[in-house]
Amino acid sequence: MFEQPRPETSLHYLRGASRGQGEANGLVIAEAGLRRYLSIRGSADNARLAEAVRSVTGLPLPVQPLSFEHRGNSLMFWQGPTEWLLVTDQEGSKTLEADLRQALAGETAAVVDVSGGQTLLSLSGPAISEVLQKSSSYDFHPANFPVGKCVQTVFAKATALVARLDGDSVLMLVRRSFADYLALWLLDAAAEYGVIIAD
Repeated sequence: MFEQPRPETSLHYLRGASRGQGEANGLVIAEAGLRRYLSIRGSADNARLAEAVRSVTGLPLPVQPLSFEHRGNSLMFWQGPTEWLLVTDQEGSKTLEADLRQALAGETAAVVDVSGGQTLLSLSGPAISEVLQKSSSYDFHPANFPVGKCVQTVFAKATALVARLDGDSVLMLVRRSFADYLALWLLDAAAEYGVIIAD
């Protein structure tokens, strides 16, 4: 009898990889575990859409451009005037898509599970601003990229959504097919500061 294959995250084989100064790490990269990613489409002016999303997820719908909301391990990213991305833990979210669809019944809205194509990384450490700025044409200076802001940009020639959690920590959402490339890029780009991919 065959065993069911164990699901692995995109960067499981790179855990513990490091470059540079050993324990003096200016950048720590951590891959979030397997998550559920739901794309939500609808009108930001629809009060029923916002209330349905809040009632099911516990998160307000961010309507300001380049903003996001988070509570615990759940995040809601603004992706455009009519599009948001919800990221949650896999456990306890098996019925989330169906619950959202039911709450939005009769509304002009769409909910699509896009979990298979996404990877979420956490980047932290004192060199975070320098590494971000050397990897993208976007101005990641803290004055232009404050806490609570998210941007979709080109990062190391790949597309990424980058969100500032606090002064020394950002989240980076990338396509799964680019995760390996971006992780290796970050290992090289941050080597001068010391970098490690956390277990």
